[in-house]
Amino acid sequence: MMDLPSTDPASEPYDLATAGHDYPAWHGAPRRSIVICTHPRSGSTLLGEALYFAGGLGCPLEYFHAGFRPNLAARWGCVGLSDYGRAVHRWRTDASGTLSVKLFWRDVAELAGELDPGRFHDLHQRRPDATSPDTYREIAALIAPLFPAADYIHLLRRDRVRQAVSAAAAVQTGIWRQIPQMSERTGAAAPSFDFAMIERLIGYADFCHRHWRGFFAAIGAAPHRLAYEDLTRDHDAAVKAVFEHLGSTAAVPPVRMKRQSDARNETMVLRFLRENAARATAGTVA
Repeated sequence: MMDLPSTDPASEPYDLATAGHDYPAWHGAPRRSIVICTHPRSGSTLLGEALYFAGGLGCPLEYFHAGFRPNLAARWGCVGLSDYGRAVHRWRTDASGTLSVKLFWRDVAELAGELDPGRFHDLHQRRPDATSPDTYREIAALIAPLFPAADYIHLLRRDRVRQAVSAAAAVQTGIWRQIPQMSERTGAAAPSFDFAMIERLIGYADFCHRHWRGFFAAIGAAPHRLAYEDLTRDHDAAVKAVFEHLGSTAAVPPVRMKRQSDARNETMVLRFLRENAARATAGTVA
């Protein structure tokens, strides 16, 4: 598995993760969970903000990801995963009883390894084709108490190269989102082209989404499927379809995020495609 750093390493905290956006204390388990199953640089923050600002659909964040969990656990005074899970339920379940969460496959692997290290300490390294349906069902049962009555959304990005280039740029610059209303990080060095890194990121995204597909098939889930390209091409229509799936009649809120992709990203995309084609041709000739 290719290990990515925190998806929020910048010094400026994401406002929706701060105490000011905790909900009034909820007692007990959430009535339902909305779980956005995805991978970095797939538009999950864009979709998550739409759910949050619509109201009644929770506040989807990476609560169980290494980038968010330590700060939240410290703020809520949590000791251990069970304590933390109860705190997430208490402070991040909205008044309708809805908990919304963003999950990467890395998060699932780490949760399963933490909950049952004897069976799943190496889950993050297991190939999808070597993971049985029974194993996926065991994982689902293990994490189910954290996400009661889960309704899944599978968010992916079709353009694997642009996703990998976006991830490589974010890793190098430390800039994972840009919101004009918040202070923006400046002075970051421009990302440099790294063919091997982009290639590894493409492979890792494929690895994770194959696991997601195996997981859904094994547990008999029918997630709402959404592609990043559809979300950005016609945001309102894509978000409205998600709302309809979730039973919400809320209006689609305006977008506050700023698009990060720029000419530098496109230059790296084209360079990767050219070099990849050249390597493939050289391999064929050899």
